[in-house]
Amino acid sequence: MADFLKKMGRDSEFVSTQEHEIAYLMKATNKTREEVLKAIREVGPDRQMVMEYLSKRPRSTR
Repeated sequence: MADFLKKMGRDSEFVSTQEHEIAYLMKATNKTREEVLKAIREVGPDRQMVMEYLSKRPRSTR
């Protein structure tokens, strides 16, 4: 439980580079691990910004 109740729920606004977060973003956006990590590096940890960045970029082909 959060120490400060006013801050509860704010974690959902941010993404991290933990494996479960990366896996979720990969599945939700149909992107590779590298693309997800690049998005987080480019726009920061804001979940909405990362999702927008990933939705605008075509999937890399390999």
